[in-house]
Amino acid sequence: MIEDQTKHLIDTLSDCLAKCEACAQDCADQGNKDLASCIKLCTDCADLCRACIPLLARGSQFSAELCRVCAVACEQCAQECERTGMDECAEACRKAADACRQMDGV
Repeated sequence: MIEDQTKHLIDTLSDCLAKCEACAQDCADQGNKDLASCIKLCTDCADLCRACIPLLARGSQFSAELCRVCAVACEQCAQECERTGMDECAEACRKAADACRQMDGV
């Protein structure tokens, strides 16, 4: 059974994943070269969130280490999304970074 804290983290990462993928697509659709960094960071953040979820769900010994990296990526993505006015994505990334940091052992 998944603990409540882990379930909350998985839910938060899932939300961040969805918002980052949507943000990257929105930025790509705009065709603005200024948004290239946002697209890359959103894609990295989404991929790291996606990688963390199954490890957390099965209680992997590697989940804490991967969540540390995910927190850094989410924080950098949030900063870039704020810079480009993608506030919904930035907020989801900040929540994911905070949730990763609050996980036991992180």
